Amino acid sequence: MFHGDLFNEFETAKNYQEAFLSMKREWDKGKRDLSICLNLGFLSWYLSVESGNTFVTEGLNENDYEMIELTLNEVTEKGIHNFSTKTQFLLIFGYMITLFPQHFGDYEHWESIGKNMLSKAYKLEPSDPIIEMLFLADSMKSEGYKNACLRAKEHITDRFKNKGLMDKYFQDVFDR
Repeated sequence: MFHGDLFNEFETAKNYQEAFLSMKREWDKGKRDLSICLNLGFLSWYLSVESGNTFVTEGLNENDYEMIELTLNEVTEKGIHNFSTKTQFLLIFGYMITLFPQHFGDYEHWESIGKNMLSKAYKLEPSDPIIEMLFLADSMKSEGYKNACLRAKEHITDRFKNKGLMDKYFQDVFDR
C-alpha cells in the first residue's frame, strides 16, 4: 500500500526518482484514483519539463526519462478518459498542457486540448477564482484577470494544502 506521506517525504528530500517509482508502482498495481493521477501526472510532467536542470533531475538517466514520458502520456490519457468532469483534473492538466503542450505531443493539438480543459473547468465552476484566473490568463492585462488573481490569492493555500511537490509548486505559481 502506498502512503502519501512517504511520497511527500521523497519529494521533500528531492528524491524525485524514488517518489516517481513509488507512485508508478501503485499506478501499475491498478490504483488509479484522482489523487494518484494528479500527483503522478504532475511529477512526470515536472521531471520531463525540468530534464535539463540537474539540480532537480540528479540521479535520473535516459531510461528513467523514457519511462517518465511514457507515464505522462498514459496518465494523461487515462485521466482524460476517467476524470474529464473533475475540475481539479481539468485545472491541473489543463494548466500543464497549456504551459508545455510539446511534452504531450503535437504542440498545436495539445495546446488546444489544454485550453479546452481550462474552459470546461470554468464552465463547471465559474465562481472558482483559481479556475477563472487560469481561464483568463490569455488576457493578463484585463481587469477581469487582475481581479481573479486577487480573489485567487485567498484560496490557493486552501486548495493546495498538502506538503508534496505538486501543491508547493501551485502555491508558488498561482500566487500572482
